[in-house]
Amino acid sequence: MNEIDLTKKPLKRGELSTWYAAALAAQSSSGLSILAYAKKLGVSAPTLYLWKRRLSARANAKSETPKPGLVELVLERDRGDSTSPFVVRLGEDRSLEVSPGFDDTELRRLMQVLESC
Repeated sequence: MNEIDLTKKPLKRGELSTWYAAALAAQSSSGLSILAYAKKLGVSAPTLYLWKRRLSARANAKSETPKPGLVELVLERDRGDSTSPFVVRLGEDRSLEVSPGFDDTELRRLMQVLESC
């Protein structure tokens, strides 16, 4: 693994998160406060705190796994309308569409299977 040179702050935006991550790791093991370490690095303490929050939020977002489950099903059609499909939204990018004329008994069985997941 490459060592990050903390004496040279990168000029490219894409390299800043790696540099600040290394700086915060070094600060943590240095025993210095963020204020003292920021002065040593030549950056402001608020900037170092900002990057600490940013990197922590990114790490938390990556570690969170979506929890399986169903969302509330709202029927927006008339029970007598058999021409439009049932659509169950399972999140932003997932849905289940049941075609018109799908057997009611089979639909109940499908819902039982989905609810057991």
